[in-house]
Amino acid sequence: MKLIIMRHGEAETFRVQDKTRSLTIHGEKQAKDAGKWLANYLGADISIDFALASSYVRAQQTQQKLSSEVTITETKICDDVTPDGDPKVAHDFVRVLIENTPSINVFLIVSHMPFVSYFLEEVHRDKQTMLFDTSSLVVLDYDANNGTGVIENIYHPV
Repeated sequence: MKLIIMRHGEAETFRVQDKTRSLTIHGEKQAKDAGKWLANYLGADISIDFALASSYVRAQQTQQKLSSEVTITETKICDDVTPDGDPKVAHDFVRVLIENTPSINVFLIVSHMPFVSYFLEEVHRDKQTMLFDTSSLVVLDYDANNGTGVIENIYHPV
């Protein structure tokens, strides 16, 4: 199966309530462009079966812009994938969702730095990680049985 990890698009400058920050116009374009790339990469007949989006506004907006280009069958808002979320807890949750829904072939997480880097390290077979630009995507070939994967492709916005 494919496990896709995405960082949200460019957001407004810092606010007292970080979770309320919205995407900028550029961030909306980044998310839409990432969606075009992902739709092309997955192929016309492939959709995202399940998406987890952070409870922060900018991650949800990113997921919505992405979904204008690639079909997302089901989305769940999740506090476990916020900037300070625990990647091990989130990974356990992802594994339970996949185990309880065997029809999931493509799973997307839309989150933030530093969570996306830590989560990649958590799920990567060799514990590899990277820094994510805004709207970057990492597509993993993920083995749900052993809970690890390898990087299949990476998208960085231009």
